[in-house]
Amino acid sequence: MSTINVTNLSGRGGATPNLPDGANITGVATATTFSGTLDGSLKTTGTPTLGLGVTINASGISISGVATAGILSATTLYGDGSNLAGVGETIAPWNYNPDVNDALVTPDTGIGITFSKKVVAGSGTATLKIVNAGAAGTTIQSWGVSSCTFATQQFTLGALVSPLTINKTYQLDIPGTFIDDNDGNSYVGTAYTFATMAAADKLWAWGSAAYGGLAQNSTTRYSSPIQIPGTNWKDSWGSNGNGFGVTNFHQLILKTDGTLWTWGFGNKGQLSQNNTAQYSSPVQIPGTTWASTSRGYYNSFATKTDGTLWAWGYNDTGNLGQNNVTQYSSPVQIPGTTWTGEIGGGIRQSYGIKTDGTLWTWGSNDNGGLGLNNTTTYSSPVQIPGTTWSKAVASYYASAAIKTDNTLWTWGDNEYGELGQNNKTKYSSPTQIPGTWSSVEKGREFSVAINTDGELFAWGYNSYGNLGLNNRTRYSSPTQIPGTTWNEVSCGRYHTLALKTNGTMWAWGDNEEGELGQNESTGTGGRKSSPVQVGSSTEWTAISCTTQGSYAIEKDTTP
Repeated sequence: MSTINVTNLSGRGGATPNLPDGANITGVATATTFSGTLDGSLKTTGTPTLGLGVTINASGISISGVATAGILSATTLYGDGSNLAGVGETIAPWNYNPDVNDALVTPDTGIGITFSKKVVAGSGTATLKIVNAGAAGTTIQSWGVSSCTFATQQFTLGALVSPLTINKTYQLDIPGTFIDDNDGNSYVGTAYTFATMAAADKLWAWGSAAYGGLAQNSTTRYSSPIQIPGTNWKDSWGSNGNGFGVTNFHQLILKTDGTLWTWGFGNKGQLSQNNTAQYSSPVQIPGTTWASTSRGYYNSFATKTDGTLWAWGYNDTGNLGQNNVTQYSSPVQIPGTTWTGEIGGGIRQSYGIKTDGTLWTWGSNDNGGLGLNNTTTYSSPVQIPGTTWSKAVASYYASAAIKTDNTLWTWGDNEYGELGQNNKTKYSSPTQIPGTWSSVEKGREFSVAINTDGELFAWGYNSYGNLGLNNRTRYSSPTQIPGTTWNEVSCGRYHTLALKTNGTMWAWGDNEEGELGQNESTGTGGRKSSPVQVGSSTEWTAISCTTQGSYAIEKDTTP
């Protein structure tokens, strides 16, 4: 019997070749088409190429009882492949959030995985654990598939119950049954670790540097943000910027370690350095348990973690709540141990909210600014009726507050319509402004507030374009500033800062000292009567204004 060695085999004129029975063929036989019927099996003799038991029929290729070595590659496989172990498409993770073994994760990170194919919910429970001494320990949160999101190729765990702890290592365990593909195949499961770090909270300042108010160890004015040294500054200004339009030229802010720092004008002891000096760089006020801060005209207020409230500085009308008019250049306690972070002062009046929702006020009561239905001055806290107060602000002889039902109330002086009552009538008791509101801030004789839909409104004095309405017209009722994603606001004397939910910062109003942060010439020509963006960052988290100065905290997550 003969042996034919070929690389291509065809008949005369392309006809089907007629091979003798028992021909042994080596090399490669290629056919464009293969017609006719194959009966029985196609076998080889000697050492098999594919193994004995290879059968070709109309259904395709079947392999039975044969152990094969190497790799079988095919463009198309027919059938479900149920008997072919390890063959078919896998659910492979492409990206982890955070990355595997990442040691630079911020505490507020999300947790999720992106896969190589579409995924759907399976069954079981994913767990997040604290890693101690190299081993996963206590479970801090678990997720069933019903509390997670599966979006095409992305898988995201539900929200964290509480932020991750700084400088901790975590392990995330996802069982193999937790994630499936559309064909019901399960993911093999995973466990990976990551560690958290503290994000850099940078503090920036710009505008007037009178008395060293920008903390640059100088009195140089800056018309664009310049960083104050340090990366662990904390938003201690509360739900609004505590600008109040009357804070003169001093600043007060916390660090994340609970220390309290101040700088600027100190002529009335408002810097709490047991003197009346001014400082152009941050100086510490003793203590490490400070929790929140606020400023009045020439005075300051702060709470501690034990709920106590402390005040110092100017006190000519009893606005330090000490039942006297003595000036203090070091912190003195205002009675009580249940004060919240909602504290502050106007030009001569002060206020604070307690944990039971009661609102207390004291100091000068010119024009009914204390909201007590009289014009009597009080040097100790006196309660304004009601037990559902949640936020408050004060300014030039006028105040505003929000209740837990999001109603907004104003009282005091109203010469420029700053009470938003569509008139210029003074009110010595809280009077409601229609609508539902989330925050309010007061400048000098004007007000700005955000409603529960994220819309921003302004009213009152407007000679500097400080209402952001593209004009200098006064309004005695809330008038909307364009936009629906406003998140936070703060007012200086005649300028305003605001944040949007996307982390951008905007400014408008007076710019005589560069307080709008536009890196342009100052003076009256720099005024803006409509919002302009400050810089290009989308990581601004808190803002605060002084008379002609601006401050903001930027969260920098860059390693």
